[in-house]
Amino acid sequence: MSYLAKKDINKILILGLQASGKTTIINAVTKGQIPIEEDEYLPTIDYERKKVMIAGHEIVIFDMGGQTSFLDRFTDGLSDLIFTGVKALIFVVDSVKVKELEQAKYYLDVSLTKLVEYSPTAYAYLFQHKTDLIPEQLKEEVRNTVSDHLLVNLPLHVRYYETSVFKSSIFNAMGDVFGRTYGVNESLVPLVDTFIQHNDAEMAQIFTKAGVPLIQLENIVNFDHIALNEVRQVFDAVAKNLANSKDQTSSSILFESNNRVFIVNFLEAGMVLFLGFHKDRLKEKREQLPALLSRVLAFSLQLEELV
Repeated sequence: MSYLAKKDINKILILGLQASGKTTIINAVTKGQIPIEEDEYLPTIDYERKKVMIAGHEIVIFDMGGQTSFLDRFTDGLSDLIFTGVKALIFVVDSVKVKELEQAKYYLDVSLTKLVEYSPTAYAYLFQHKTDLIPEQLKEEVRNTVSDHLLVNLPLHVRYYETSVFKSSIFNAMGDVFGRTYGVNESLVPLVDTFIQHNDAEMAQIFTKAGVPLIQLENIVNFDHIALNEVRQVFDAVAKNLANSKDQTSSSILFESNNRVFIVNFLEAGMVLFLGFHKDRLKEKREQLPALLSRVLAFSLQLEELV
């Protein structure tokens, strides 16, 4: 437990009962690994850690074993080591295992109590996971059942997400965790909103290089209709082009579809700015692409000063 007890690391805890999907979530958002039916389930023993870079910060995600023997140790004798210095706690519950809700409620409550005691400024999240396994006609009933059992009489506010590693929901949820934990939302959203308003961007998002969205914008086309693997393919292609480019100072690329112009800009802080503009709107404004690209580059420099 020596590494877990270090005070100078940016710590995110993921807790939940055994087989709730914690390790799969981490692998999906940090490695892009989506499970298949043939994958063998191996329970996490004690805890495992994963280091990632988000917005220039090194984050250590601790995947805490979900067997009750481990959870009892984590929330009792080892609680000062586990819950000290935490930036965010994610509690994962399996949407299908309704019979485990009472047990999940117990460990959620005691974990949040310890979080308040040892890391009172930390953010807390509840992920109702594996929603892809619930028939559409039962989703609302399951959602109400989970919230009625778990989101009552809690010692602090908990942000609630329904998630699945087979949909964008898990990336949006983890993006919120990363963004809010390190102030990305608070510092960047107003700046991005202003840029959108003045430049008529139809689509806008800031991603990690792994494709995790970091900000939530109002009144902007979201990226739910864009397959995440396609976004990653774009990022991979851009990264490859930049690596092979003779001009190593270049960090942006412009590409077009039938209806839109996209600009992708890699920021030094380990983030990717993704903007989309509708061609008809650009034509109406008589917007020239070199001028638009120059403004995006200038805007990117502003973003880098904040992170």
